[in-house]
This record gives sequence, structure tokens and C-alpha cells, in this order.
Amino acid sequence: MSDFFYDGQIRRYLTQFMRVFIGFKYQDGNGVEKYVPVIYGDASRQVANIISEGSENKMPTVPKIACYIAGLEQERERTGDPTFISKLHIRERDFDIVDGQREYNQNQGANYTIERLMPSPYKLTVKADIWTSNTDQKLQLIEQILVLFNPTLELQTTTNIADWSALTVLTLNSVSFSSRSIPVGADSDIDIATLEFSAPIWINPPAK
Repeated sequence: MSDFFYDGQIRRYLTQFMRVFIGFKYQDGNGVEKYVPVIYGDASRQVANIISEGSENKMPTVPKIACYIAGLEQERERTGDPTFISKLHIRERDFDIVDGQREYNQNQGANYTIERLMPSPYKLTVKADIWTSNTDQKLQLIEQILVLFNPTLELQTTTNIADWSALTVLTLNSVSFSSRSIPVGADSDIDIATLEFSAPIWINPPAK
């Protein structure tokens, strides 16, 4: 039996964070509305070199939004009893298979108990870089995004009813109107606005 455990919990938080920015549009000079792509912004040197085809003169396409993790630190004030175990009793509804389809009836099905171990509290800091080629693009996107955070935005990482850490809140901490946190060249026409967010998260050990 393997003692390896990985549930992709931080990855799900990052994925949900990126989903916040999906669907935003900007209007070009001809009045045409276009969707803005969202990418994972923490590219390695090798991947960045492949995308630029080995040339420092190739410009990345804009506008786009790049998301990445900026920090992860433990929050001692939210630390609980590490030996605490929460027991959750689950009762399922029985079902019949009719024509290959599952149809639930009024009878009780399987029931079981889930033992949830105390998770570890952390503060996740994430950033979204808005890459634009002119101020009008930047203002269009920032205005659409900032109105969502009044004061916070709720995130849900799973739909599992037994997951007691599925909900968290995303808080906008700061806005840097012009940033060069991702190098694009000193003479580049591309401007980057950086939005920094934080979210209190839980890292769960395996449940029984």
C-alpha cells in the first residue's frame, strides 16, 4: 500500500482564481468586442524561450491576463487542535438501474462515516497581471474587474459536501497601475497592471 498522497488542493485554488477572469472582453478601435485570454503567468525560462522562438525581438500578443502564485504562508492565528477529528455521517439514497440509467427510489442506501482530520491554515497570495498595449484596453479591463470586489469575492473549490474547506473568500489587496514584474523588454510598448489578491485557505490531510 502506497503512503503517497496528493490531492491537488493548491492547484484547485489557483484554477478557481484563474476562472474569475474568464469571459472578460475589450472593445477595439473598430467597436468589435473580443474575449481576453487567461494564462498561467509563471512560465519557466525554457517555455518562455520556446514561445518567443529564441528571439528577444518577438512581442507577446496582448491583451491577456496572466495569473500566478506570489506567496504562501502559514496563518498561526487560525491554527486549531491538530488532533481534532470531525465525524460526518453520510446516508445515501438507494437507486435502481432502469434501461441503463440510475433512478433513485425512496429507500435508504449505503451509509458510512467520514473522519475528517484537522486541516492546516495558510494564506495564499496570488497576482493577476493585465497585459495591454494601450491605456484604453487597460481601463476597460480594470473597470470590469474591480467592481467585483466590494469588498470580497467568494470562491468554491469543490462541490463535495464532505469537504469542510471548499469555501473561501478572495480579497483584493492592492492595484499597481503600471508594472514590469514580468520582463517584456525595456523598449516594449506593452504595459502591465498588476492586481494582488489574498485568500485564507486550508490544506487538508487525507480523510478516512
